[in-house]
Amino acid sequence: MIAYDSLVFRSLATIALLIAIVAALSLAKAVFIPIFVALLLAILLHLPLAALQRAGLPRFASAGVMVVVLCAVLVLFALFVSAPARTLIDDYPQMLGELRGKVFSLQTSLAEAQKVGEAIVDVGKEVGDALEGGPAEVEQVVVREGNLWMQMASGFAGGIGTIVVTLTIFGFIFAIRRPFLTLATIPCGTMASKLRAARIWKGVEGDVSHYFFVTTLINIGLGTAVGLVLWALGVPMPIFWGFVVGVLNYMPFVGPTIGSGLLLAVSVVQFDTVFQMLVPAAAYLAINFIEANFITPNLVGRRVNIAPLAIILSLLFWGWLWGFVGLFISIPMLVVLNAVAERIDGLSALNRMLTPRARRDNRFTARLQGTQSHEARLSPERRVL
Repeated sequence: MIAYDSLVFRSLATIALLIAIVAALSLAKAVFIPIFVALLLAILLHLPLAALQRAGLPRFASAGVMVVVLCAVLVLFALFVSAPARTLIDDYPQMLGELRGKVFSLQTSLAEAQKVGEAIVDVGKEVGDALEGGPAEVEQVVVREGNLWMQMASGFAGGIGTIVVTLTIFGFIFAIRRPFLTLATIPCGTMASKLRAARIWKGVEGDVSHYFFVTTLINIGLGTAVGLVLWALGVPMPIFWGFVVGVLNYMPFVGPTIGSGLLLAVSVVQFDTVFQMLVPAAAYLAINFIEANFITPNLVGRRVNIAPLAIILSLLFWGWLWGFVGLFISIPMLVVLNAVAERIDGLSALNRMLTPRARRDNRFTARLQGTQSHEARLSPERRVL
């Protein structure tokens, strides 16, 4: 029999608790997603709230202003995306047919390098399948278009409900007095520990807000650069695609993959030569490579630097758990966790897992140099003692 205070029992209990938490987050995601998004928004936007309060607005009025601003941003986003999205949806059957035809022609041209007999057999099979299912495929496209509209209407209604709940929770969080700071100081027994917890949480809010603000500026610059390049290359709706890749850039690794795939599909439909088809996606990946390896590390990495493996695991976990919404909130949640682990000594092991080795070495060297400079400033008697 396993004792209750044994290491095996505690390990099994911890694993069971983690499984129960993940199951609850998955089964009740309609409840937890608005709560998590509202909490992250409250952390990310605490600096504008503090600025409004310093300007003389009461806390409730400041919270109301922030909710109105978020609603305005969402409305502008919907207006900006609605027209291009409607065009894409209306042209979806035609674009899909053109895409299949060009892919088929590319496959045929590549198959010409093979044996003549194999090429004829492959083309004959594809032509026969197309002739046999020609009318049925046309009818199926019409049915799918109706299902697509129904799915979009259902998703739109669910999305509106989620947004309303999220903004309501966000407004209440902003209206109450320093909820996160209060929660951070509850476990502390002494006044000194409460002050230390308050300083830690203020540093966490600063790091997270800095990350969100700088990342947003970088994504705006990336979307603008990509839109200009796409416009120069003759890609349709370059402003829309620049906006799309800017939003997708909030998801490292996953966003560029989705963006390059979308641009490749649009280029295959729009252009005729292989070179023209590949240039837009290649140009986007080149701009993204420069941004990810030179711009972002210099602007964001000075205060927030997370190991790539931790980013990938976070994207996999939250994407599997909550889908597209999980992909978007996975990195901000990881930034919050990293900022907390960096400031609490008891979470040093977690901090080592989340932080790249180079940054840990630099931080250790800086601490060592600071200690040596402090000892150098001491008098010889103090150094002897």
